[in-house]
Amino acid sequence: MMNNRLFLLHEFLQRKNLDAILLNTSEFLPSINLKYFSGFTGSEATILITPTERHLFTDGRYKIQAKQEARGFLIHVVRRKIDAVARVMEVRKVNRLGIEGSRISYDFVATLTRRLPNIRILPLARRFTENFRLRKTPEELANIRKAAQIASVSCRKVLESGVSLKSESQVATELETLFRLNGADGVAFDTLVASGTRSALPHGKPSAKIISRGDLVIVDYGCRCEGYNSDETVTCITGGMPSSEQKSVYQAVYEAHMRAIDKVKVGLRVRELDYLARQSIDKAGFAKYFLHGLGHGIGMEVHEPPSISQRGRGVFEEGMVFTIEPGIYVDGIGGVRLESLVYLSESGPEVLSTMPKELISVS
Repeated sequence: MMNNRLFLLHEFLQRKNLDAILLNTSEFLPSINLKYFSGFTGSEATILITPTERHLFTDGRYKIQAKQEARGFLIHVVRRKIDAVARVMEVRKVNRLGIEGSRISYDFVATLTRRLPNIRILPLARRFTENFRLRKTPEELANIRKAAQIASVSCRKVLESGVSLKSESQVATELETLFRLNGADGVAFDTLVASGTRSALPHGKPSAKIISRGDLVIVDYGCRCEGYNSDETVTCITGGMPSSEQKSVYQAVYEAHMRAIDKVKVGLRVRELDYLARQSIDKAGFAKYFLHGLGHGIGMEVHEPPSISQRGRGVFEEGMVFTIEPGIYVDGIGGVRLESLVYLSESGPEVLSTMPKELISVS
């Protein structure tokens, strides 16, 4: 798998007439793509890929780890990373250097160009590296599937134990604790819990608010396994039957959610799927309350291509993993969001998350 990734990178380098490609990761500006191509998971490293060589530069903390993880790379354990990088580039006569423009700091570039004044630096578009990660390998899919299953099972247990008279923060803490107890490496992102009128906040961070009977409660959560993430959202009603307004909002989101899953297929434009869901919500009379895109890709990062939105680019491809998450947010009433994690194969979509999307009534 790793050899194939690097083969594609070498191929791209030669096609674009570059002498080398450089990726850098640091504690201040991490690059998930460096990990993707090299396998190295430490917090400080640079990789330099030439047509014939693969170099990884890091410090003494990662001497053993780099050798274990970055197979096929020449490992340089150095005190001042950028000086060592510049020396190797000078010896290898690197003149045209492609860099990951969105993940390398100005300071790094400025220092490198002072050391190598004749270097020509060519920032690569963000989609350059991220498009490599669009289609998931069987190993990647297995990790995402595991994360999705752990997250769904954990959420089910938290909701079954009841949420009424608990604070939003307490519910979030219980869920995140279960992730680790059930085998996850950690959270994919900070869990969102918003209840009552606060559920009209699309990204409602959990607060000290006590969840009351009759509240709509949005829970947006995900966990991480072997470096890969899940993402799922459920909306439940506490204490019995929803009001007519709550029921109308929920039904509109549910129908848009199910329509999108039913219609997604290989070759469909991503913005077309967003349109189909948005059209469904519009017919229900809630168009102005759908405030975000329909979904996003997921993998090593929680938000990856494709962007399933009105401005989304490209088409759905076999091997993609992405979310479907329509939502309606009405000030004074509350909000509803339903999010499923979907893997797309040639035969159609497979939903990886397992929480039901029908309205859940909890105590």
